[in-house]
Amino acid sequence: MPLQSGHVFASHIGHTGKTTLCFQTSCFYAKRHPDVHVLVIDFTEEGDLTKRLLGGVDSASKKADDLFGGVFRLLSHVREKTDAGLLSRWLFSQEVDIAQHAIRVADHNPNIPNNLFLMSSGAWPDPQQMEAEARRKLGTKIRDALEQSKTTWKLFCDTDGDRRPSDFTMIAYSLCMEAIVPLHLNKADLDRTETMLGMMHHLREQGEIETQVLFIVWNCVKSLKDEPCSHRGQLGDLGLELPFTPTKVCLSILDDCNAKLYGFSQDLPGLFVHHEAGMAAFIQTSTFVQRQLADNVLKPSEELGMPFVTMVDQLEASGKKSMKFSSGSVEYDTKDSVIHGVSHAMLELEAKMEAMTLKLCR
Repeated sequence: MPLQSGHVFASHIGHTGKTTLCFQTSCFYAKRHPDVHVLVIDFTEEGDLTKRLLGGVDSASKKADDLFGGVFRLLSHVREKTDAGLLSRWLFSQEVDIAQHAIRVADHNPNIPNNLFLMSSGAWPDPQQMEAEARRKLGTKIRDALEQSKTTWKLFCDTDGDRRPSDFTMIAYSLCMEAIVPLHLNKADLDRTETMLGMMHHLREQGEIETQVLFIVWNCVKSLKDEPCSHRGQLGDLGLELPFTPTKVCLSILDDCNAKLYGFSQDLPGLFVHHEAGMAAFIQTSTFVQRQLADNVLKPSEELGMPFVTMVDQLEASGKKSMKFSSGSVEYDTKDSVIHGVSHAMLELEAKMEAMTLKLCR
């Protein structure tokens, strides 16, 4: 069975939501597609995503020695299979067994769907620097192993906020044809991201990566009202249909940032999947507006390693109107409407990602 598709969450700015979005969307996808094996590769040096998948920081610290380091073991395995690193013989080497280096997360955290598998970076940096050709061929080798597997795989990769892409981030690019870039809705973040986009365009021109930007996520947007909003702005009759109403200033910043983002897409032809669309169509397809999520849902989700999709399942099974979470000495009390609202916001993101990918595969 082929590798269904691969998405890398990337941004050279830290704390924009890469790990949170990767954690939640991979779990949503696994829940919605039980017949697909979902592989999550955590390419962050500190194993941020791994800690959430294994039950939160407190729980994961007890499992670190045994379970971290899957990526390093894989890199070592691939190097061994290339005849002591002779890249000219790479294509004639034995196949790499991905299953050897991935763990079924549900065996260690029952809150995670049974069909989600993890390979972790190991919470420490890879000491070996890799040349561009080595990275490219390593990515090809891993991707080929997934495509030649008897199982259908879906791939999600998390990366660090590198000012310049690290070896790990470059491997993630080589594995995934589509990138999702989370940003906070402000001009400064977008200005800094122009450098990253330019770097990706240069790498594409050099033939080192093929990754395109599927869409930008304007993350943590402040909500004025919990009501749908039809925002026209610069889009005329097309407009943006939002499931919540952002503040007026957020909508003004959104219009300005979207216009600049469209300009970037025209200056960097081919980098965005939908770069040939007109401005209105580009903004509709290449951006997603994500509201600021409630702390009393987001925090326990991350601290306890419980994705939103599992929270909803447990809430509905209980028949109650609220849920309580304990994380160390911290207690969270959350109403059902808040949990459903947060879950729905993330479900819309996952649905957009899947819909856009299906269109590209046709």
